[in-house]
Amino acid sequence: MKLPNPVNKNNALNAQHVCYMGTTGSCKTTAIRKLKLIPKSAQVVMFDPYAEHSEQRLEGLKVVPCASFSEFYQRAWYGRKQRKPFRLALVNQERSRDNLERFAQMVWSLGDGQHAHELHCVIEELAKCTNNTAKLDGVAGELWTGGRGFGLVMHATFQRSQEVPKTVLDESKHIYIGAVSSKRNARYIADYYDVPYESILSLKGCHEREHLGKGKYADYILKSPGIGNHRQGKIYPAR
Repeated sequence: MKLPNPVNKNNALNAQHVCYMGTTGSCKTTAIRKLKLIPKSAQVVMFDPYAEHSEQRLEGLKVVPCASFSEFYQRAWYGRKQRKPFRLALVNQERSRDNLERFAQMVWSLGDGQHAHELHCVIEELAKCTNNTAKLDGVAGELWTGGRGFGLVMHATFQRSQEVPKTVLDESKHIYIGAVSSKRNARYIADYYDVPYESILSLKGCHEREHLGKGKYADYILKSPGIGNHRQGKIYPAR
């Protein structure tokens, strides 16, 4: 199926891409739903192979799972025409480069720089769908490098920054940093984003606080544009 190109390029739109990095238990997926980097007014699509967002609420609206590419695209295309907020997730698909590219082509075709609602696109565990850490090729890469002008805002989760294309690291304006798995990973992040090394090492995941029950939380650092512009916080997955 030949899909249309995005329309109405608008260079006045701000870059807002986000990446979320951290080991298991760092609450990356929870951060997508709770940090309010996706506004209530946004239209949202997700590449969510393990259905981690399915039926969850994101800024007041439930995430609707789509079990096939055709169902996903029909719902997304209709939602864009309706010009109302929605939340859709493509679920239970193999985490492969081909599937990511197919999903990206669909999202790219929905871009519109003059649309009343931004289209936020979430890709869960990006590193497992890519095989090149230097550059994200194809339309998937174009979402990151050219999506801004068509009202597309990208979000990606992954465990180690060394495993994802530098396209994603360089184009992201907001970076969620959770607990890391090694000093080497902490050093890489500290050098790449100019965040204090010791602060990264001090971060703990919620799995280290299981004894707190529903009160367990994960530490994080949120890096925003500008040198030295970062803040530390806590995120509670059960609240």
